[in-house]
Parts: sequence; structure tokens; C-alpha cells
Amino acid sequence: MSEGGSKIKVLFYSGYKGEETPRAVLVGNREYPVDEIFWRSKILDHASGRELETFACRVAGKTIIIKQDESGEWVVLPPGILSSLPE
Repeated sequence: MSEGGSKIKVLFYSGYKGEETPRAVLVGNREYPVDEIFWRSKILDHASGRELETFACRVAGKTIIIKQDESGEWVVLPPGILSSLPE
């Protein structure tokens, strides 16, 4: 996934169930730790029948949503929010 030309990756704590809790967001070469997780939820995707993880977090003073899409990739919402993070 990318945003404003920067590559974005979500780093997770991985336990016995796999990717369990987001710990940081990488934007280009810069890592921003997840300061707080407000809530997490599993949302049923009616098209695939899969339960997809969603997290509401605070990263660098911004509230973001980290959401798993149908392909299993992670998306950061709202779009463009990470481009406003400090360098």
C-alpha cells in the first residue's frame, strides 16, 4: 500500500494467532509507534464471508483506522492522514 508516493506498512505484534495487535506504522523509512488502541473489532465481509480485523489507534497524535481489506492487506484510513505526520 502507498500514500502520497510513500510506501506504508503496518507492523504487528505476532503471537500464536499471527498478526494480533498493531505496534507501529512505517511510512517510507520512518516508523511511528502506535501510542494507543481505542478499539478493535472483527467486521464480517459479506462478499467473502471472512471476518476482517479493524483497529482505531492514535499514531503521532492522529487518530487513524487500520483496516484489513478483502485481500488480507492492511489499509490506513482516512486516506492521506499519514502524509501529515511529522518527519
